[in-house]
Amino acid sequence: MTRYIRWTLLLLIFPAMVHAQSTSITLNEAVELFKQNSLQQELARYERLSKQGEAIQYKAYPNPEVSINREQLNAGTVDYQETTYMLSQPIELLGQPFLRSRSASKSQKATELQFEYDRLQLIRQVKSLYAEYWQLSEKLEIYNRALEVIRKARSAAKARQAEGSFSGLQVQRFNVELNRYRKQRDQVQLNLRQTGNRLATYLFSGQELDTEFQLSDSLTVDPINVQEQAVVQYALANRADLAALEQMVDASELQYKVEKRDRLPDLNLNIGYKEQSDGAEGFVIGGSIKLPIFNQNRGNVTITQAQTRSRQTELTLKQQAVRNQVSTAYERVELVLEQWTSMQEDAMDQSMLEAAWAAYQEGRYSLVELLDATEAYVDGQTMIYETIADYNQALFELNVQSAGQISNSQNN
Repeated sequence: MTRYIRWTLLLLIFPAMVHAQSTSITLNEAVELFKQNSLQQELARYERLSKQGEAIQYKAYPNPEVSINREQLNAGTVDYQETTYMLSQPIELLGQPFLRSRSASKSQKATELQFEYDRLQLIRQVKSLYAEYWQLSEKLEIYNRALEVIRKARSAAKARQAEGSFSGLQVQRFNVELNRYRKQRDQVQLNLRQTGNRLATYLFSGQELDTEFQLSDSLTVDPINVQEQAVVQYALANRADLAALEQMVDASELQYKVEKRDRLPDLNLNIGYKEQSDGAEGFVIGGSIKLPIFNQNRGNVTITQAQTRSRQTELTLKQQAVRNQVSTAYERVELVLEQWTSMQEDAMDQSMLEAAWAAYQEGRYSLVELLDATEAYVDGQTMIYETIADYNQALFELNVQSAGQISNSQNN
């Protein structure tokens, strides 16, 4: 009986223990998990598929029409019948099918390029959430260290109060500081949980969303070695969204040509076979056209002309926007790098906090000096890790805006 209970408990506890084990992932592994599991990426794929379908439908050639007519022509007592089998096919004589096919190909290419850019944006979000989760994890450790110092100091203060060498007001001050840091720590812990949940929605799907993970990469500040103008020119030549818009401009120009040619009538070719009840039979051939008297397709010509000019203007604005986006992202990287450099002077680390605690124990630091040292440690270390995360997030943004030149230059 005891053995049975032991095995039952093991079967109940073991899955929970396995589930509780956290997965350690690097930044590159996070990107790979996103590519494999992301529902956001799946939505982008469906959008791409929908636009590809529109392009395929646009270039589709009209289907032929088959008709069968049977005529009963009785003259008195004579039973006379005629049966006609007819195939009708619209034929565009001015090359519209070829123009539509070229336009559709460019639209499909634009769809692929836009999907590529959208996926890069989603990957940037994954990397930014990774950096945010990393800095919140570090910040949580900072507050835990500060709380440990405050708890030790409060315990020492209570002991001194019992000896009569410490006032109750000083103990109360430690209580206030302890509650303050605990409140801030709890808020950081909540933000960490929320960020982790957001990151998990990009990396896992279904039941795997409950997977706990830890980050194994430690972010650093690595200065870039490319000039701003070089980054701008590279982006103008290689940005996928810009190339997609260029393809859409070409597609619109071809659509405009199609609509202009559609002002002239198309031939409707009819080929068939006729049988008569008297034994006579033979082929039938004919044709028809729509006379462009009332409708000369002016509306569609005007619409496609406006769309073409609109996209040409949009392309010019997009080129200006790319320049501004790259310049702004580059400047952000430079500014955060300057902040990081200035922080390296007289930065307060954990050893200084421990030294302040030791000095307080020895009586060389007062209560105010210990609390000031603790606050300086928390603020300084928090700012350092926030700046590291900001720098990497700025790099991720610049990498997307520059069409991947930053990652290419760093790999080289």
